[in-house]
Amino acid sequence: MTAPGPSRWLLRANHYEWITDYLVTRRMTGAVRVAMAMVAGSLALCLLALLNSVDGPRDAIPVAMMWTAFAGGVAGAVLWALTWPTRGQSLAFALVSNTSVALACLSYPNPQGGLTGCIAFATTAAYIAFFHGTVLVLYNFVLATVVALIVAVRVVDSGHVVLALVDIFLVLQVNIVMPFAIHVLVRALGVDLEQADRDPLTGLLNRRALQQHIVKMLAATDRAHLVVAVVDLDDFKHINDTYGHQAGDDALVAVGRALGHAVFDTTAVIGRIGGEEFVVAAACLSADPTLLSRRICKAIADLPVPVTASVGTSSAEVRTLAGDETTLRAKIEHLVMAADEAMYTAKRAGGNRFRHAS
Repeated sequence: MTAPGPSRWLLRANHYEWITDYLVTRRMTGAVRVAMAMVAGSLALCLLALLNSVDGPRDAIPVAMMWTAFAGGVAGAVLWALTWPTRGQSLAFALVSNTSVALACLSYPNPQGGLTGCIAFATTAAYIAFFHGTVLVLYNFVLATVVALIVAVRVVDSGHVVLALVDIFLVLQVNIVMPFAIHVLVRALGVDLEQADRDPLTGLLNRRALQQHIVKMLAATDRAHLVVAVVDLDDFKHINDTYGHQAGDDALVAVGRALGHAVFDTTAVIGRIGGEEFVVAAACLSADPTLLSRRICKAIADLPVPVTASVGTSSAEVRTLAGDETTLRAKIEHLVMAADEAMYTAKRAGGNRFRHAS
């Protein structure tokens, strides 16, 4: 067994999007927004308290630095209070937040307090590790290290060498352990979620994930029509009875691959919804499903296993599928049911053919 390569630890490009989808699906975005607004707001309040205390900075430049950090905290709190940020806004929030921490620590007149404040970099590290990627986590760590070392030199100059070393150790430890632990957990969560969305035999989407991916496809397409095809293998029981269940499983895997080749569209959604039944959904320029249906039937019939398929299709204009997500899912389910009825019409006509829902 080989160890995972370094690339395995890099989070996927759409990491922020799938984390957001995960929270939206579970209706957790409201709670997360409140929590993040409170975190950013508490940073701003702490800095405001320091600015108005006898322990705060007095010289013009340090005061300006701390007011800038305060403004960064307020901006972050307002962002989360108003909306769920886009990926770009979230990146900006992370960068503004760790810059604000850096400014606050460097401007604080008591170097021991400034060094202790560097622990706050762990908060931004945790956020970045959860919502973003490894590169930004490393940037946050480097910034925390540089700021901590600068302030630690001032602590050493004041005669507290051991205290400086201990504080540096604590700052680095918490800024390594916390984001690393969150990174590992999020990566494991991503793998589990991806596997939970997949049929374990064919690797295609399962019934639960199918609608969600169709919704995403429709949101991203500029094509005019959605075509849904329900594919059911003809007399599949004969394969299991004659050649054994392993041969049946191999046939299902082969059919799943054949569907991918037949569709020839990387944006299409393909799933196995049970037994020997599959669903293909594609955004098309035309509502005519003939070419797609013919390609599916031929791709399956040409497999080296003795199997054919009955295909039923339905279609709708994408513009008619507008509405909230619940309404859209209901319309998609209606299209699947219509295609399913057309599939049974094709099967009753002898199989290895296709029919379109009228």
